[in-house]
Parts: sequence; C-alpha cells; structure tokens
Amino acid sequence: MANLEAKGKMSPWQLGIVITSALLTARLLPATTYIVISSEQFLWLSSALAGLLFYSAAYLIILLGQQFPNETIGEYLPRLVGKKFGAVVFLIFITVQLINIINCLIAITTLYSIFLFDQTPRAVLIIVLLLAVIYCTMQEWGTILRVIQILVLALPMLYGFYSLIWINFETLNLLPLWPDNFSGILQGVAYHTEYYPGYESLLVLLPLAARGKVSFARTVGWGFLLVTIMYIIGGIVLIGAISAKTVSNVSYPVVFAMKSVEIPGTFIERLEDHMVTLFLPVTYISMMLSYYVIGEGCRKYLNYNDHRPFIPLFLPLIFFVCAFTNTPDRLEVLRNFSMFIGLFFSFVIIPLLLILAWRKKGNIEQC
Repeated sequence: MANLEAKGKMSPWQLGIVITSALLTARLLPATTYIVISSEQFLWLSSALAGLLFYSAAYLIILLGQQFPNETIGEYLPRLVGKKFGAVVFLIFITVQLINIINCLIAITTLYSIFLFDQTPRAVLIIVLLLAVIYCTMQEWGTILRVIQILVLALPMLYGFYSLIWINFETLNLLPLWPDNFSGILQGVAYHTEYYPGYESLLVLLPLAARGKVSFARTVGWGFLLVTIMYIIGGIVLIGAISAKTVSNVSYPVVFAMKSVEIPGTFIERLEDHMVTLFLPVTYISMMLSYYVIGEGCRKYLNYNDHRPFIPLFLPLIFFVCAFTNTPDRLEVLRNFSMFIGLFFSFVIIPLLLILAWRKKGNIEQC
C-alpha cells in the first residue's frame, strides 16, 4: 500500500479535492455577463452542458495519464511526438497555465480595486498577490496540498453567502422555460472556459497521486459534478433574482445581485463585501496550483532536481501582461485568446496525443 504520508504523494480523493478547488475562481464573475448575452436566461443549461464537455476533456487527460502512469507530460512528450513537436506542445501547455494565472490575477485584483481597495492602484494588488502565490509555490508539494485543504474551506462559506440571493428570487424571470436560441446556448458553452479552468493540471499532478481502489476518473468526476451543480443552481438563482437582461448589462452581476439583498430584522450590511473577500482564497488556490504545475512541469521536462528555479522566471511576464491588459479592448483580446487556446489544447491536442499513445500501446513500456 502506498505511503500517503510520504512527501509529494496524495490519495485519489485528495486529487479530486485539488482539481475541484481549482475550478471555481473569480474568473467567473466578469465571464457571467457575456455568457448570459449569448445564452440569455438559460445560463443554467449552458453551464450544465459545459460541465459535461470539460469533464470529458479531463477524462481524456486521465486516460492519457494512464498510458504513462509515473510520468508527467514533460517527460513522455519527446518520446511520443518527437523533441520538436514535443517542445511546441509543452509550450502550449505552459501557456494555458500562465493564462489561468493571468486571468485569475486580473479578475481578483480588478474586483478588489473596485469594491474593497478603491484607492489602491491595481498594479500594487497584483504585486502583493503574486508574491504571496510565489511564496507558497516555492514549498514542497506536501505543504502546498495542506494549504489547499485549508483554503478550500472557503468554498462552502462563499456559496452560503451567494445563496442569500434566493431572497429576491422571482420565477417570472426564468420564463420562457423552453429555449429558442440553441446556437446562443452553445456559444455560451464555449465561453465557460472561464468557469472550468485548471483541470489541465492533471497532466502534471497524476504521477503525484497514489493509485488505489478508487479511480482518478471517479474522484475528479465527483468534483466536476459538485461544481456543475453549484453553477446550475447559481445560474438559476442569479437569473431569477435580477433577470437575464440585467445580468447582460452589468460588469459583475453576482456582486450586483448580492448588493440588493436585505435580511429583514438584522443590522448586517454590505453582504457583497464578505462574498468578494471569500473569492480571494478560492482564486488563490487555482493560481498557486497552476504556478506549481508550471515549475514542476519544467523541472521534469528539463531534468532538474528542483522546481523552485522556474518559479521566479515567469514573474515579469505575468506582471507585464496583467498590467498591459488595462482596457476593455485588450481584455476582450485576452479573453478570446484564452478561450481559443484552452479549447484547442483540450479538444485537439489531448485527443491526438491519446490516439498516438494508443497506437504505440504495444511498445508502451519503451514509449
């Protein structure tokens, strides 16, 4: 039996918790607006379809990992597709992780600069949060795992605050119940790359998980199911509380909906500030995980003994991109690029790698 106390190892259920906690970030707050512009009051249906779609991508990654049970993507790529193509694919993988960090940083620092620290320049918030992420990422995986298991406790508290929006729920806002714009719903599914980030980390994390009676597909699947149910219920209550028309015309509809909540007979005010605060720990998990995956992936790819030298390497690039995307036009370009490269990596590159691995299965031990 695997020694789960050993440094750098985790159980299948811990892997499921890690991936689940990486999915829910502050990226969903601005993304909700343009998803609803496409899917209208059927945000919940678009989220349900997206959950199935992105879990299928995670499942393909798990299948790929089963072909190389003790190796990360950086180790088997050169043998699978050659050094040149392997370098290109690995660079795309690192880009996907970097984009997740950048989008999370932009989302959470913009949110905080608007609602909590309106007198603080966003660049200062970016630097402070980046330093906090780097400090934790410089630790061993065992320490990072414990930090994730502590911070994930913010998830139920966050959803508890969000559930207060039910107070303003009106069923009429959900009508009509039958969609007449299926193309818009499908377009909204594509935009859900902002709702389901971070599962690509499996390409590096799978070798760190001990294999047992419970499959990785099951534990990760339960995580996707939980998050998808949260998104479905959250979409229903958001549209029911403030209507699809309102959601499509405000930048942060979730915060806008929370502002309108009043609890009778209490002195509690500014509930949205509490909810905004709770988005920091859950977003921090996703950033920290992506940063660790970058460092560990580069370590394996270049045969280094430690992931730490690669952590500060990407700091200037991340800060520059975050500081540069300070206009709506630049944010839209980054959003579209993020969606394209995320979908391309998950639904083009990963299936092709899996097909190649299956074709070489007869020589998989040498592959």
